[in-house]
Amino acid sequence: MKRFLIGTSLAGMLLAATPALADGKVYVQLPDLSDFSGQEAEEFLHQLVLANVVSSNCAGFEVSEAEWSLLTDSADIVGKGILGLDSAKFDDEYYGPAFAALDEAGTCEVEGPQVEPVLEFLVDQGGSRDPLPDQEAAYIEWRALQDYWDAGGKGMPDEAAPAGKSKTK
Repeated sequence: MKRFLIGTSLAGMLLAATPALADGKVYVQLPDLSDFSGQEAEEFLHQLVLANVVSSNCAGFEVSEAEWSLLTDSADIVGKGILGLDSAKFDDEYYGPAFAALDEAGTCEVEGPQVEPVLEFLVDQGGSRDPLPDQEAAYIEWRALQDYWDAGGKGMPDEAAPAGKSKTK
């Protein structure tokens, strides 16, 4: 019995020390969105953020955890990586209006059917609706990319891009 308790305690400590899944996020292969720029990137970012907000708040348009990651991480690629937005501007110009749209009558009915085409487009660009096999490595590499963007870097540099999240189709 004593051995079981020690083993259980050690297993619990190891799980608690694992940062990759601490937030419960699932990491997926992301699409190549490098062709977006300027006004087109801004418009697509609005679509991505609205698809995220609608799928998270409108009954009947829910997405899986992996699809949610595909939407939100793609939004980060466009917002932070391509447009160079900081968190405040990202929230003010994209998430604020998307959440405000939820207060308008009919938003779920009008925007909900657009979630699936956005996901299909992301898959067509090389993204995936399936979790990557090595979630811990994906977490570490995604954090490196976030740090790169936070330091003012733009795009998806090869040395910072998460494993399995290639720039090519």
